[in-house]
Amino acid sequence: MTIFYILLYYVWKIRYKVEGKKLLTISFYILALTRIILCLFPQNNWTSADGSLSWSIYRIIPFAIIGLIIIFLFYSSSRKNNDKNFKNMWLTIVLSFGFYIPVVLWVNVNPLIGMLMIPKTCAYVWTVLIGYVDMQKKLK
Repeated sequence: MTIFYILLYYVWKIRYKVEGKKLLTISFYILALTRIILCLFPQNNWTSADGSLSWSIYRIIPFAIIGLIIIFLFYSSSRKNNDKNFKNMWLTIVLSFGFYIPVVLWVNVNPLIGMLMIPKTCAYVWTVLIGYVDMQKKLK
């Protein structure tokens, strides 16, 4: 998912012809690298049915910041550029986080909450579909 958001960041830069933003790009990579490193720690208990809630929270903090940045970038740029094709891109990301955060926080309490990963995945599919439909329009 972290790589997906890095790709979305570059979609934003290319789509809206954003130049520079070196500090933002560096910050984005630092957050992504932090999340990846946090995912590698053995304290995550990946091989156990009982994951660590505290490590789940540690992992989601940089990821949530990445998400907030992407939400803001697509929301503001699509409005500023009157981009009808990407006007809902920000919403797909809000929805994906809206379904993901409860899973991170409460799946150990109630495993059925893990089913929220289904609509989260649907939000990702919508994200990709927005880009695909736009690409198809440009190819015609």
